Amino acid sequence: MVVLPVFNEEASVENVIREWIASIAGQVTGFVLLAIDDGSSDRTGEILVRLSDQYGGRMEWVKQANVGHGQTCLRGYAEAAARKIPFVFQIDSDGQCDPQDFPKFWQARHSFDVIYGVRNGREDGLRRVVASKLLQLLLLLRANVWCPDANVPFRLMRIDAVEPMIAVIPSDFCLANIALAVLLRRDSSVRHGSFPIRFHARTGGEPSVPLSNFFHKAVELYHQLERLPR
Repeated sequence: MVVLPVFNEEASVENVIREWIASIAGQVTGFVLLAIDDGSSDRTGEILVRLSDQYGGRMEWVKQANVGHGQTCLRGYAEAAARKIPFVFQIDSDGQCDPQDFPKFWQARHSFDVIYGVRNGREDGLRRVVASKLLQLLLLLRANVWCPDANVPFRLMRIDAVEPMIAVIPSDFCLANIALAVLLRRDSSVRHGSFPIRFHARTGGEPSVPLSNFFHKAVELYHQLERLPR
């Protein structure tokens, strides 16, 4: 299953879905792309309806009240687990991830339980790079784990590795995708892998955590990390 969290991405979501379905279809014979509209207020919903009609069973979409990017990701992972789909792949809907990087992840799927993209070359600005480095440091100091890129929107995971973690992340955890990365890193039985990925500038919309709100979210994350099991 491909999990695609979406929030106000009318400028990019159609191209993203078309590119990714075409790319993954060349590697995987049976998959579904699940787009989860996290309370968009623009034309995102209209676009998803039209695309789901066009792609039939290859694409599904659901709409929910806004709960944030991380919890939306968890909902998609939980849906994959409920359907007993062995692998879940998450990308974002802003056009920053490159489908050309997917084949190397898929080819390595049996060697690791979770494979993260590492954004070594980024086109979204120095301030975003600095924010990611600060997140690395926060997780090391507060959670005692080293995550190369805990917030990366490009990850392929075995569902049997992530399903136990999903159940223990609080429903109000603000950055639940980061919480999952922390829990996976703490489990010594989980096999971790990573590959460098291209990361382009956004084609539209707004980041799930704008830089203007980064400090507030970092403080919230600092306190919420204590709620995760060790």
